[in-house]
Amino acid sequence: VGRRRGSDSYVAQFRRYLEKLGVLDTLTKCFGFLTASLSRYPRKPRSKAASPRTGRNEREL
Repeated sequence: VGRRRGSDSYVAQFRRYLEKLGVLDTLTKCFGFLTASLSRYPRKPRSKAASPRTGRNEREL
């Protein structure tokens, strides 16, 4: 699917607008905090009910 001709300049202009407002910095800090806080918790293993079923001749993952 082709893009409209001016969409790249619009995206660049919108990015500059968000940077001027400080939105991108705020989002970056929030995602960094979220990632750091989630990394403290170990991942839970998937339950047998949630795992994909295997066929008769296939081995389990």
